[in-house]
Amino acid sequence: MALIALAELKSVLGIGDIYADAIVQACADSAENIILSYLIFDDVSIAGVSLTNNVARFYCYDNTFVVGQALTVTKCGAPFDGSRTVTTTGTDEYGVTFFEAAITNADITKRSVIPNGRAVLTSQAALYDTTPEVREAAMAVACDIWITRTGTLGQQGVDFQSPAPYRLGRSMLTRVSGLLGKHLDTRGYLG
Repeated sequence: MALIALAELKSVLGIGDIYADAIVQACADSAENIILSYLIFDDVSIAGVSLTNNVARFYCYDNTFVVGQALTVTKCGAPFDGSRTVTTTGTDEYGVTFFEAAITNADITKRSVIPNGRAVLTSQAALYDTTPEVREAAMAVACDIWITRTGTLGQQGVDFQSPAPYRLGRSMLTRVSGLLGKHLDTRGYLG
């Protein structure tokens, strides 16, 4: 993740070195995860995994990958996570699409991945790192997270104004959707 630099976030928040880097980095990472989850990538959601004879099979929704592509697999657990190269694609006897990759490990019977894992083209892992509007949206969300974390959380302040109690709700993404515009992945929206 490189949308938000730690020093840049500290500067925007005006906090210097008052707080531990790990706390500030957690806000930056959270904001990046939120923003990136709404953007267009050539990726698939992985619902299940298995490993037989050093061949891992990743069961996914509508596989779009082809043989030879380099992928980064996350949130599937060991030994499945990491950089993988697609060796086979297909559909199983139940109509579920899959892709396979070589992994040297003991056999693992088919298991569900809950919450779903993710595979993305390795070449797209840093796709938005230099896109100004995406970086600004991530920074705005990081600031919202920080303000909510360190604010009075609904208690009345000295000036008799309360911070918005639902700052991290649905409106958080709405506030930055104009910045994200053409980068939003419309596959996840329901009519």
